[in-house]
Amino acid sequence: MAVLRRLVAGRWHHQEEDHRRPGAGHQRLPARPVIAARYDGFIVDLDGVVHLGWSALPGAVSTVNTLLDTGKRILFLTNDPRFTRRSIADRLRGLGIPATPDMVITSGSAGAARVAPGRVYVIGSAELKDEVRAAGGEVLSDVDAHLADRVLVAGHSGFDYTELRAALRACSAGAELVATNRDATFPMPDGLWPATGAVLAAVETAAGRRAVSVGKPSPEIFRVAVDLLAVPRIAVIGDREDTDIAGGRAAGLDTILIGSGESHADHIIPALSGVL
Repeated sequence: MAVLRRLVAGRWHHQEEDHRRPGAGHQRLPARPVIAARYDGFIVDLDGVVHLGWSALPGAVSTVNTLLDTGKRILFLTNDPRFTRRSIADRLRGLGIPATPDMVITSGSAGAARVAPGRVYVIGSAELKDEVRAAGGEVLSDVDAHLADRVLVAGHSGFDYTELRAALRACSAGAELVATNRDATFPMPDGLWPATGAVLAAVETAAGRRAVSVGKPSPEIFRVAVDLLAVPRIAVIGDREDTDIAGGRAAGLDTILIGSGESHADHIIPALSGVL
């Protein structure tokens, strides 16, 4: 994960200045709210917390901007491996959140840092392959997959039998099997969609071995986020008990669940605006 730290490290000491919205310095900022006042920084999940299918959830954008305006540090941590950090930052800016790539960690960027350098066969999107190349990896074609040092598996809509066969050839030739995460599904406006875990199940079954998973709930990816935030009091905000809350707790962090019902989280709120 040291490579990932170098890839995403930005000028955090400029965040408060750079990420204020136009005119924010001339506005009266709201008093620091109850939950938010307890923390200096937040590791925030995206799907189901900030947006759903890239449509902002009610109150999410204004909540993030209020936190930034009051000096909170924010790092967005998502298990969605399909997009580069820059692409996600651009999408967040389109929603009205002044995000930059150094404010984003994805399971894809963590996976890229894990498999590079070396020859890599990637089951994943074109943007994930770009992340691997940016990290120093050589992305192999289906035909050359048997030459791979490592196979990186991520969910994407183009997954097919050709990729499965290529991954099997690579693993049979001794390649290490790495996954961006094990999420079986992710939320969309029309319901749950298959995620990396569904694709990974096919690869693991064919290869007869279990992959190393680098995304949430691995505590290491949370520790990278903590190092980048560089503030003392940090909480994880997410909507999944098995990834956001479990991973945050494993990393020794306070956790905030978006949802209801039984949870090991330190706080449970119905929506992101509940931190205010």
